[in-house]
Amino acid sequence: MLAPMTLWPLPAGLRRSTLRVAVLSCGLSAGAALGGPVAVGAVYPVPAAVPVAAVPPVQAAAPPRVTVGLPGAGTLTVTFALRDFLLNRDAPNVLTLHTPWGAQRGTLSGTPHPDPERRAYYARLTPLRWPLAAPAGTRAGRYPARVEGQLFSCAVRAGTCSARSVSVPVTLSVRPDGRVQSLGVRVDDPALRQGSLRLRP
Repeated sequence: MLAPMTLWPLPAGLRRSTLRVAVLSCGLSAGAALGGPVAVGAVYPVPAAVPVAAVPPVQAAAPPRVTVGLPGAGTLTVTFALRDFLLNRDAPNVLTLHTPWGAQRGTLSGTPHPDPERRAYYARLTPLRWPLAAPAGTRAGRYPARVEGQLFSCAVRAGTCSARSVSVPVTLSVRPDGRVQSLGVRVDDPALRQGSLRLRP
């Protein structure tokens, strides 16, 4: 059996509100949150709204700065136009590009000769390609370079085989934007004939 309801006076300065608070199952009302005396079924003032601190809007991070580099580097392409010479597939045929900024090596490769008696030689050679890039700060202008190496070849008509040293001069052009202009070099029969040779036994 519930005890008779008793009323306590409200603290001074608080005026009654028209809001009635529901009675909880424990016999206490939500007015207890006010911290004052509590009476079942009593009317309590509505507390003022609690101010909420203003939250500054979240700003999206600035996108990273991307430095656009120069277009692709130039290329030096070496092609082969040999008619009276066959290069041996089993020998280390290597060419080297020498520039003022370094050297790059390339080993020759290609398609085997279709003639069974000449299977040890190339019928066609795959072009060599080297990227051309000058160091940062290189002044625009023309720079000497060369393609050289030792090629193991056989002269078809003469029937002699030898290791020939080939050296082809090249001029590289550096543009004002720092790029090296692409160019091509052709190794042909005269280039092999002019090279020094070492007869193979």
